[in-house]
Amino acid sequence: MKYKYLACLFLFPLALWQPAYSQEDSEATAEAEEEDGGKFLVLPIFITEPAIGEGLGAGLVYFHANRDPDQPRVTTAQSLNRADRRQKPPPTATGAFAFYTNDDTSGVGIGHSRTFKDDTYRLMAALADAKINATYYVSDNPFGFTLEGELLFAKLKRRLGNSYMFAGLSTSYVNATTIFGTNPDAPAGPGIPDFSFTDVGLAANLIYDSRDDSMMPTTGQLAELALWRYDDVFGGDFNYTSSTFKWNFFRTLGKRFVLGLRFEVSAASGDVPFYAESFVKLRGIPALRYQGEVAGVVETEVRYQFASRWAVLAFGGVGFTNERTMANETEDDINAYGVGLRYLALREQSVWIGLDVARGPENDAFYIQMTHPW
Repeated sequence: MKYKYLACLFLFPLALWQPAYSQEDSEATAEAEEEDGGKFLVLPIFITEPAIGEGLGAGLVYFHANRDPDQPRVTTAQSLNRADRRQKPPPTATGAFAFYTNDDTSGVGIGHSRTFKDDTYRLMAALADAKINATYYVSDNPFGFTLEGELLFAKLKRRLGNSYMFAGLSTSYVNATTIFGTNPDAPAGPGIPDFSFTDVGLAANLIYDSRDDSMMPTTGQLAELALWRYDDVFGGDFNYTSSTFKWNFFRTLGKRFVLGLRFEVSAASGDVPFYAESFVKLRGIPALRYQGEVAGVVETEVRYQFASRWAVLAFGGVGFTNERTMANETEDDINAYGVGLRYLALREQSVWIGLDVARGPENDAFYIQMTHPW
């Protein structure tokens, strides 16, 4: 699994607790946010990723007020065109987190995401120090390992004109040590010695994003192509290339139903470290479980909003791999399905939280979700 993906499991809260409140309370909160410029939230973090175990943490997140100092004071043709996009930008938020799981996975991190220049630019950055205990599979046989070190990840994208297209750049820096045989539930690694490494990558991104809301979409599409290059020229110890293409589609059916479709495929070539192999990403399947030179998923989801703040959903998907070696082969049918519940915790920022229960080829799993998992 890519180290930056493991870190993202805790850099952003997977759940938050917020007491139910009325429409009057919501309006009062919105007025208060206008007065004080934003809102702090102390968040419990519930980690339920099967790859790293179940655990708890805590975080402090500041949701910045929905203001844009660069927004023009005079209405122009350009500002009218931007308003006609009918697209709610992602919230601007800054947070610090710490966590621990029953697999002795732990870490601390800080992160920030924001939009500026009237949603022309979108930025996300994170810095973390973590110890991650996970499992690597060779011909369906598990081997325990630990990744311990520091991670820096940043992504900046710019809207092209007044369109739904974005072009962006990303960077990832990892300085870590890999130790095998640390997971008591899995045997030692398959003859791989412990080692320390630095892994540095740069990526070019091309994105089409017409979703009405990036936190919990009801209409629109997201298509993204990312091309990564990891190289010793950048100061790393590995030389390999990876690419990912994903497409998410959302459509409202009637007044209360939302249909979601997802396709995602990734590939890696060159001197690829074991944790950076492409793998199947589906709810109900642990990260790193099914790997290959090429890996992908097809998934669908149906959501029903039965109240102003509540929704239920059902989902199912199929994964596929093109094994790099015989060691990546599996006898399993790679599919998963499940159901979920959602609650609108923060109306102004469109922050939904909820619970998903999924069944994969081997085990059941549950996930505490914040925003949409795609």
